[in-house]
Amino acid sequence: MDTLQLDTEQTTRQVPYLEDVTETIRDDAVEEARSKLSPFQSALSLEQLLEDDGFVDYFKYGLVSGVAKALAANDKHVQAIYALDPSANPDSETGASLPVEMTMHLIVKVSRSSAALEAFVDSLDKAMVRSLQSLPSPRFQMRTSILDVTVVTVEDVRRRVGYAALLSSMFAPALKIWERAD
Repeated sequence: MDTLQLDTEQTTRQVPYLEDVTETIRDDAVEEARSKLSPFQSALSLEQLLEDDGFVDYFKYGLVSGVAKALAANDKHVQAIYALDPSANPDSETGASLPVEMTMHLIVKVSRSSAALEAFVDSLDKAMVRSLQSLPSPRFQMRTSILDVTVVTVEDVRRRVGYAALLSSMFAPALKIWERAD
C-alpha cells in the first residue's frame, strides 16, 4: 500500500512540472515562429497564424527543439536527438508542398535505453497534447498523441539497423536537433 501511495505522490508532483514544461515549450515555439515573420504577419492573432502552414512549420520546429531539450535534460543517457519527416520525398519534382503534419517524429540516440525514458516520453506526450489543445486551432483539438519517439542505441547506430540506419541515410537523412557536448 505504501508503494502505491508513493507512486501516486510522485505522479502528482510530476504533472504540474510537465504542465509547466510543455506550456513553456509551446509559448517559446510560438514566439520563435512569430520572430521569423514579417511585422505585418507577426501582428496577426494566434488563431490566424495557426491557419498558415508557413507559421505552423516554424512553430513545429520550435516544439521539436523544446521537446528535444526536455528529453535530454531528463535522461543523461541521451546522446543526440534527430527529427524525421516521413512525408518528405527527396525524389519529388513537383515543388508542391503538403500540409504540415503535426506529429513530431524523433529518433533519440542513447548510450543505454531505459524504461524511465520511455515513461517520461509517454508523460511528456500526454502533457504536450493537453498544452496544444489549449491553442485556438482545430489542428490540435482531437489529438491523443503528438510525439512519435524511437529510441536507438549507440550499438544500433554502429550496426545501422532499424531506424538507426536513417541517421546515416543519404536519401532521407534525419535532421540533428540536439547533441550532448562531451
